[in-house]
Amino acid sequence: MNLVNGKIISGAECDDVLEKIDEMITATLCKPLLDVNTVMNACDYLACNIESLEVINRLPELGVSNRLAEMYLGQIKEMLSAEALKNRIKTELGDAYDKPRTLTYLHSGATAVQMIAPLGVLFHITAGNVDGLPFVSVLEGLLTGNINIVKLPKEEGGITVSLLEELFKVEPSLREYVYVFDYSSKDIYAMNKLAKVADAIVIWGGDEAVKAVRSLADPNTKIIEWGHKISFAYVTMNGINNDSLERLAENICLTNQLFCSSCQGVFLDTDDMEEIYTFCEMFLPILERISYRNPIALDSASELFAKAQVTLQLYHAKIENRNSDSRIFRGRDCSISAYSDSILEPSIMYRNIWVKPLKKEKIISLRPYKGYLQTAALICSDDEHDDVSRNLLQTGLVKISDGFDMSNYAFGEAHDGVFTLRGYTKLVSVQK
Repeated sequence: MNLVNGKIISGAECDDVLEKIDEMITATLCKPLLDVNTVMNACDYLACNIESLEVINRLPELGVSNRLAEMYLGQIKEMLSAEALKNRIKTELGDAYDKPRTLTYLHSGATAVQMIAPLGVLFHITAGNVDGLPFVSVLEGLLTGNINIVKLPKEEGGITVSLLEELFKVEPSLREYVYVFDYSSKDIYAMNKLAKVADAIVIWGGDEAVKAVRSLADPNTKIIEWGHKISFAYVTMNGINNDSLERLAENICLTNQLFCSSCQGVFLDTDDMEEIYTFCEMFLPILERISYRNPIALDSASELFAKAQVTLQLYHAKIENRNSDSRIFRGRDCSISAYSDSILEPSIMYRNIWVKPLKKEKIISLRPYKGYLQTAALICSDDEHDDVSRNLLQTGLVKISDGFDMSNYAFGEAHDGVFTLRGYTKLVSVQK
């Protein structure tokens, strides 16, 4: 789906826009800077009326479970409120983000005005693992005054375009600051054309996607990477309790392990495989119960789920002979694979996790994965928490939480350890 100047356009019209996009963007850049208050007020109106939007009511049809849809509604409503947006901007850009400061040059004594300015044009190449991610990425670009070009992921479902249309109804002046295209990443001509008009390319994806963008971009084009990350749970023997494990199971089932912050597996503070097996036997019925309570929405995800099940069967057939210590604990619509190694790896998702041994004193052995680490759910006793947290953070992780809040968002929280809005702006100075 393509959206230009607030209107959905066909593929043929899209190609026409592509040929004159540089001219269109230049015209917008020649206008006064986008006022952040205009963006915040439009978002606030949207937040106050979010329950009435058709796209929100269609989330279950798009494969989002009812429970997750409720959570999304609450998050979107709060995230779009003017108060939350203003607090976020102040947190990330400083209290005086909209107030220029005076600089004095050495020797001459002359003065200049320094201010925060947008980068100019952002080209967002987004991933499809988080519902509505392109909309959030565009919103961050608008808050910093940028023009935003978006390449939608293949499986997007129309959430982003629907939300943008609603935003443009509230504030039509924002239309010229957003271009949405559904070009394939394999369309080299289109991708090159869009990349050349951008001051920065925002890439959400894994190593291959980042490599492709690096080859696509000019040497002087800034690349902002939000790469794929891996998250896990770390559990000590003294910290095991049903409530904490249930909250961890909630994260696994609600996210289906699709997010960078989702739990892929569990490292247990032990080097005894018998304790690994005992933990798996204890956790499996909890995971089954939570999974049964939160069934996967199959209407639009049935094909993907079927593929996952096939992958699971093939994977099990392959790893049952991985080594003599490997065991598979199968449950209804979920499974736990016990391994004796301490290698960090993605799971096969959809409620199929791994459990591995990793003693506290060996946590630092995860440091070689530092570029891929994001969140760890820490389940331990109170007197262990500080020491284990410190050890985990030394590996390169940027967030420690309980099991449920692994994929939850706290306002003012950084993304992958950095503030997003800072990356979308620059400091400029003007001498008068």
